[in-house]
Amino acid sequence: MSPRVLALDLAAECSGVAYPGGTMILRAPAPAGRTRTLADNLRRLDHIDTQVAALIRLYRPQVALVEDYARRVRSGAAHTLAEIGGAVRLALWRAAVPFAVVNIDHLKKYATGDTGADKTALALAAFKRAGVEFASHDECDAWWLYCMGADVLGQPVVRVPAAQRAVLSRLTWSAPIGAPP
Repeated sequence: MSPRVLALDLAAECSGVAYPGGTMILRAPAPAGRTRTLADNLRRLDHIDTQVAALIRLYRPQVALVEDYARRVRSGAAHTLAEIGGAVRLALWRAAVPFAVVNIDHLKKYATGDTGADKTALALAAFKRAGVEFASHDECDAWWLYCMGADVLGQPVVRVPAAQRAVLSRLTWSAPIGAPP
C-alpha cells in the first residue's frame, strides 16, 4: 500500500501535486478579462481551497508536505503565493492533517545532495533513482516532497544517502504525526 502523503508545490497559476499513485497540475481558473481582478483572485483561492479539500477527502493523507515560499519573490506575486499558501495550510489544519512546510534548499538536498541544484537536476535525480519523468517541474518538485513524506512515515519511495536524509530531521510539523485530531 502506498504511503498516504499529499505533497504540494504551490504557484499562482499551476501548482504541482503528488499523491498516492501519481502527480498532477492544479490549474488556477483563468481571469475573466485581460488582467486579474479581486473577484478573479477570490475565485482562484476558492478553487484551490475546494480542490485541496477534495484531495484530502479522497486520499485521507497521514501527512502533507508543502514547499515553502521562494525567498527571491519580491513582487505582488509574493502576496498571491502567501494567500494561496495560507488557504492550503488552513485546509490541512481544518482536516487535522499534520503538515510540514519544506524549505526549497531541504528539498534540493534530499533529492540531489546539493542545495544549489536546479530544476533539471531534480528531474534527472528522479529519473535515475526511480525511472520516473514528469510533464512539469512543478510535478517533479511535488513528487520529491511526496518522497520526503513517505520516508518520514518509514515507507521510502527511493533510497537516498544518509547525508541527504538528514534534512528530514529539520522539518517542523504542524502537529505530531499520528496524533489524534
